[in-house]
Amino acid sequence: MPEGLRRRQPSRHGGFGWVRDLPDSRDFMYAAPLPHLGKLPPKVDLRPQCPAIYDQGQLGSCTANGIAAAIEFDQRKEKKTEFVPSRLFIYYNERAIEGHINEDSGAQIRDGVKSVAKVGAPPESMCPYDISKFTKKPSPAAYAEAKKDIVKVYARVPQVQSQMLGCLADGFPFVFGFTVYESFESDAVAKTGMVPMPAMGEQVLGGHCVVAVGYDSGTRHFIVRNSWGVGWGLQGYCMMPFEYLLNSQYSSDFWTIRTV
Repeated sequence: MPEGLRRRQPSRHGGFGWVRDLPDSRDFMYAAPLPHLGKLPPKVDLRPQCPAIYDQGQLGSCTANGIAAAIEFDQRKEKKTEFVPSRLFIYYNERAIEGHINEDSGAQIRDGVKSVAKVGAPPESMCPYDISKFTKKPSPAAYAEAKKDIVKVYARVPQVQSQMLGCLADGFPFVFGFTVYESFESDAVAKTGMVPMPAMGEQVLGGHCVVAVGYDSGTRHFIVRNSWGVGWGLQGYCMMPFEYLLNSQYSSDFWTIRTV
């Protein structure tokens, strides 16, 4: 496992679990619509359209939480029957792809996206989020129901400011992973939701997956949805500097889900 991308110690506020995607030239790359690239709005905030904030607890299921949030957002946008996609179902099938079903190993975002494109995700009522049962294979009924909600369109977003802002201006969030430094787990961030750039000498704690749901070009911050409950940050959200997401040493693996 690449160094620095898996949780090394228990988190103070919630689990981690992002593992960097391995390079794959077959990824379909997103391209923002030209009208948005021509004149990007100074601010975008998709929080009013987002589902309720999740809480992953101390399980390394952040990629499943991020992907589930993107799916539920798309259900709302397309005015389809809305439900919380089973996060344990997604997390199990991510790990099945990677060969770690009996470990709380975290997962690659790409494998999570591939899993919901192949087998889908059922409502959480069919595979409840009981983290003590994360190694248990979901029922045949859950797999049958999941097939009714396959993700049909998804793409990798280039790590380029215009494309990232263009995706959000087009009305869609994107899931991504970032390296967590000590400051992200500070009481100040938990209280204010304002994430600083890592300082020299800060310890790496692990890798975490979250969802970008907006931006402010004036302050140069992305609005980011976390999965540590509404008591963390700005009612479950935080503000991350543009530079944090644009630096490939800190962030990677940007994915947008468009059709469910």
